[in-house]
Amino acid sequence: MNEVYSLKVIDIQKETENSKSVTLQVPEKLKENFIYKPGQYITLQFYLKEQQVRRSYSLCSSPVLDTSLKIGVKRVENGLISNHIHENLNVGDFIDVLLPNGRFFAEVKKENYKTYYLFAAGSGITPIISILKTVLFVEEKSFVYMIYGNSNHKSIMFNEELKQLELEYKDRFTLVHTLSKPISSWSDLWKTQNKEFRKGRVDVTSISWLINQFPPYAQNTAYYICGPGTMINNTVKTLQGLDVPESRIFIESFGSPKINEAINVVEGANLIVHLENKKIEISIPLGKTILRSLLDNKYNPPYLCEGGVCGSCVCKVKNGRVYMNNNAALTDEKIKEGYVLSCQSLPLTDNVEVIYE
Repeated sequence: MNEVYSLKVIDIQKETENSKSVTLQVPEKLKENFIYKPGQYITLQFYLKEQQVRRSYSLCSSPVLDTSLKIGVKRVENGLISNHIHENLNVGDFIDVLLPNGRFFAEVKKENYKTYYLFAAGSGITPIISILKTVLFVEEKSFVYMIYGNSNHKSIMFNEELKQLELEYKDRFTLVHTLSKPISSWSDLWKTQNKEFRKGRVDVTSISWLINQFPPYAQNTAYYICGPGTMINNTVKTLQGLDVPESRIFIESFGSPKINEAINVVEGANLIVHLENKKIEISIPLGKTILRSLLDNKYNPPYLCEGGVCGSCVCKVKNGRVYMNNNAALTDEKIKEGYVLSCQSLPLTDNVEVIYE
């Protein structure tokens, strides 16, 4: 799981003012290692500011159409890796990459006859476009309805590629853009092109409109959602209100909420960790998570994304209490049982004890 491979950057494209796509070459001898399903991600590893850091990025390439791996990287304010990629990465560089992973994916099969509803906002398009391209190419009897939310026309990632897919698969693919702050001159231009777009966000109103406007063509229906937490919550609640079974809803969360400043995090808390049959005792500096404290002390706990998404760093709290900044991997039941994401966990008590099972 944690084996790292060095892959060459063979292309970098500016997608929007604050996003780029990066294409990585997979050597022939590693092709089988890097087999993935549409919707999954890879994890990049860097050594920046004298520490090992990892971030996971969804693959926007298609496993059946592309021989290389392609990711979309949106610049994040104070984002260590995203800013490094935007400012320092060049074609010809090599990046350490972990194997594809992730529980958000579509099982695409040629014999499928399905209706897909795809919901994306901002950089949440990255896994969605991988699913979209793969479904349209492989499943010749399936139909796709998609709504994609952005601030304005200039912030739409992969805009030209989406236009091409609309033309190529116009009988089976419908795309609706929803823009929260459309630019008037661009809006006028789109009107002359008879382009369909709505003003607003991916919310209860737009989601209900999409499904009412484009009812399922095939009764076998799947719903894929990727974006920030608020957008996901709105979409799920709307679908549940339409009696969509939970088993047909698939979610990938992008974007971590800000740290709640009202939380009283303990400075210098004593941490006891049970890891690989060893008992470790260290302190947690103010603002550091359990995971980052272990990494800074040269220990090797399991982790991938450090974003609260993949669930690889899960541990169980035996004593003490912690606060998770973000959680897109654990169910409420797991949290009640004491499980936390160590990459997101800050100490709320002077002593915290956890076990990696």
